[in-house]
Amino acid sequence: MSQPIRYIIAIRPPADIIAEVRGMKLALKKAIGGFYNSVNSEAHITLFEFYALDKYYPALLEECTRAARSLEPFELEFQGFHHFSGSGAFYVHLTSESSSSVIDRCIQFRQTFSPEILSIHTEGWTDMFETPHMTIGRRLQPHWIDIAYSLFKDFNAQFWCNSLAIRKFNGDRKQFDVIAELPMIGTNLKS
Repeated sequence: MSQPIRYIIAIRPPADIIAEVRGMKLALKKAIGGFYNSVNSEAHITLFEFYALDKYYPALLEECTRAARSLEPFELEFQGFHHFSGSGAFYVHLTSESSSSVIDRCIQFRQTFSPEILSIHTEGWTDMFETPHMTIGRRLQPHWIDIAYSLFKDFNAQFWCNSLAIRKFNGDRKQFDVIAELPMIGTNLKS
């Protein structure tokens, strides 16, 4: 019997930002002397997480595409760093305007998404957009977070966000692979 697969829906920044964040992750890895959670994860902003069987993916892709098409593209801007003490996450911070734009679009996405498809085809759907951010590292020890702040003083970047990505967990690599890009075009679709 097949097992449900873990998926996330995320914002994927352009290649230059992905490369810059990759460089920061590697610098932190070197500074702390080894592996930490999220060091190998490609830069992204997680919005939703869910589990689904492979056989349900085509219907989910169709519904995700439809819901994403209803969203207006927007300018997304990063500014500086922050951390979550409880989870030990160190991350690139979004401006308050960008955070609001992400949250608004996530709420619209969920309101547009078919509740029937959600309940029939997914398990464990989790909204993860309350504090949108781009993680550098997770489960970091407090002194590692101090090291991260000493390494990274400033980060300012922006891009036109006009799509979402579906990422599927790859059990062999223990990482997520981007398997679909969902264009945001701002159409008001009811069907």
